[in-house]
Amino acid sequence: MKPLLAYEVREPGEGHCVIAFATNNATARREGGNELDCSFNEVESCNRRPQFDQYAPGPVPKTVLIKHGWWFECHHCSRRVNGDMPQEVEGEGEEHEHLEVVTEGDAVYCSHSCVMVEFVERRAQKSAQAALIEFFSVKYPDCKIGSIWVSRAPLQGRDRLGHAQALLYFRFPGAQHDATFTFGEDCMRISPDDRPAFYAWRDIKMPPTEAT
Repeated sequence: MKPLLAYEVREPGEGHCVIAFATNNATARREGGNELDCSFNEVESCNRRPQFDQYAPGPVPKTVLIKHGWWFECHHCSRRVNGDMPQEVEGEGEEHEHLEVVTEGDAVYCSHSCVMVEFVERRAQKSAQAALIEFFSVKYPDCKIGSIWVSRAPLQGRDRLGHAQALLYFRFPGAQHDATFTFGEDCMRISPDDRPAFYAWRDIKMPPTEAT
């Protein structure tokens, strides 16, 4: 069996690239292109990178890629994370002593501070999601909850621009489609097809125009 070799596959749009492991250039070009969401012919380049062969079948550790000139965005603050980060920040007159490349799973951070803040925010987000589920379940115990979406913690109603910040999708008894509950509002969005079932569920008399 031929050994897997490392290839750097680059897409033409924003210059994103991946390391693909394959036995030949054509396979790496195709598989790398799929990962970059572009076709075989759309791939800008596919070049050998023997310094990464030892990491086959992949992935190559992010810290290793950074040492070889790659850069990533900090998973929390979006700062550019690369091997020259402290020097770049120092040149801009910013504090840099706290900066350090930190990886956690697939995420890259510019400092341990960003790791901690991200952890706290993630925990708060999960707590907010659990609170939304608990609130809805207590109020409407006969409904089946589907997916939920919470933009920020703690739970809040619509923002100043009127954008919802916490949504829960559910089905009430007799419904054929998902309905939407927006935290902080008394009304729900339902499918027109489910109006009879909704009125029956809420024990509301259906308006004559809809009953006919």
